[in-house]
Amino acid sequence: MFIKRDLEGQIKAGAKQMPVIAIIGPRQSGKSTLAREIFKNHVYLDMQDADHFEFANSDPKGFLASYKNEHGLIIDEAQYAPKLFSQIKVEADKDPRRGYYVLSGSQNFLLHEKISESLAGRVYFYILLPLSIRELQNADLLLDTVEDQLFKGFYPRVYQAGLDAQTYYENYIATYVERDIRTIRNLDNIVIFKKFMQLCALRIGSTINITELAAQSGITPITAKSWLALLETSFVLFQLPSYHNNLGKRVVKSPKLFFYDVGLASALMGINKETVLQQRIIYGALFENMVVVDLMKNFNAQGIRPTLTFFRDSNQHEIDLIIEYGGKTTPVEIKASATMNARFFDTMFWFKEQVRNMQQPVVVYGGDQMQIRSAGKAIPWTNLAKIKL
Repeated sequence: MFIKRDLEGQIKAGAKQMPVIAIIGPRQSGKSTLAREIFKNHVYLDMQDADHFEFANSDPKGFLASYKNEHGLIIDEAQYAPKLFSQIKVEADKDPRRGYYVLSGSQNFLLHEKISESLAGRVYFYILLPLSIRELQNADLLLDTVEDQLFKGFYPRVYQAGLDAQTYYENYIATYVERDIRTIRNLDNIVIFKKFMQLCALRIGSTINITELAAQSGITPITAKSWLALLETSFVLFQLPSYHNNLGKRVVKSPKLFFYDVGLASALMGINKETVLQQRIIYGALFENMVVVDLMKNFNAQGIRPTLTFFRDSNQHEIDLIIEYGGKTTPVEIKASATMNARFFDTMFWFKEQVRNMQQPVVVYGGDQMQIRSAGKAIPWTNLAKIKL
């Protein structure tokens, strides 16, 4: 079953301009499926195939020549064949057919760095994250309740008929650790690394205290920083920086931790749907995570890159998400409550007095009604695509 992806239009447009297209993102986010759907006539080559891996790395020129064709090549998991990149540059300069080379990979640092060095000015990058709320709606696959959606997450494969989400994520974690992490770095203790991932999941929506995280994991702060970078590299989690634009010395400067998928985070926490509902703090954190990432997906599909931050100070002023784009600032408060409350706008009244060019505030909540209030907009979690910049 193919689920239409909103990023398709951006990739098609880029393929008319550049000889190389790179689609990166988390493992199993649908990169290969999307590439093969868009570029149906391209020859597909998987660098995890032993024969392709050996050929591409030992003789990149011969490899590309062997598969040369009228339409182009899809080179999947391209980070496993970094020697190809410099040869692709040579071939693209000789024959600059637009959209001929389509590279995909699930390791951001390795792939992005190697391509940037070899293919500068010849490649467009696209990040494909797991499914968005709108994509699930369009496919008539969005679940009826917030808690069901938080538990199931957004990876395409969990929407195959009869697939159990918990079993899927358990296997995903095992595959990710055993294959991707060992490929990037040789870890001494996989068990401790898995514990570190679990502790990160339990800190979703919280500011990061490296010293505390390291102590609870039984590792040094230096190792903790290294492992966080490793998890960011492979699109498991990311750090949302703080907003501190001339708002005083009492602003919290540590970033907040979020996962690219709430289903994966829920699995790492070891919780089920019933636990999510009972533990309201966890429920609220997962809801906030889902909203922040879904907005990232929507902006990504539009080809725009706003600056995303959060604000918190020692005087209990807090705004969950601040979007800056085109010289304008939009504050977003995220509330898991199914009932809208005027008090949700309170901090944003204070914030308006501190910044210039603030746009109409937005509250995203767990209900189902759009509301236009004098204080700002109230938007249900199912209508995040309504937030326009």
